[in-house]
Amino acid sequence: MVSVETVKDEIRVSIPTNGMSQDAVSSLVGWLRAEVVARQSSLTEEKAWQLAEDVKSDWWKQNQARYTEKKA
Repeated sequence: MVSVETVKDEIRVSIPTNGMSQDAVSSLVGWLRAEVVARQSSLTEEKAWQLAEDVKSDWWKQNQARYTEKKA
């Protein structure tokens, strides 16, 4: 059974891990952390889109040769 407790500025959630692998637990905790960061962010959707495009562009500049080299 999932239990939730609200105390001042915190929410404490208790989730049974019976039958969950360590990877599943880590994945859930990672998702929760990302959600907290996203909710605290002041990043607009437009700025987030531009950031994603910049990251993809930089990645392509660094890796383009690996994907466009002609195979002999």
